[in-house]
Amino acid sequence: MPERRGGCHRTLWFSLQYDSETVEQGETVGNGALTTVRWYDGEPVGDGHLQGQFAALKDVVGDMLDKGVFTPSTARQYLKRKLAERVGDRQELLMPTGESQAIQAD
Repeated sequence: MPERRGGCHRTLWFSLQYDSETVEQGETVGNGALTTVRWYDGEPVGDGHLQGQFAALKDVVGDMLDKGVFTPSTARQYLKRKLAERVGDRQELLMPTGESQAIQAD
């Protein structure tokens, strides 16, 4: 299967406004991550599982925010950490840290 390289990424948005009753609006810039995506015949392939896991993670984190377990800051930190653990070294993960750089799970 041919693979394209050089900048094909999927956006994973950290805002919880659709997953939490206490979040009214999420930041739209610098509030997410990019993961690499493989392409075949002009279509992204191989990241549907990650998208589903990320949606489920956001749903649970939104519930924990509503119950007072997380603050907005700790919710974001938790999302970032769990996403990095899930992605591991299987694909590149880019998250804003002041400068654009790749991070990997420990």
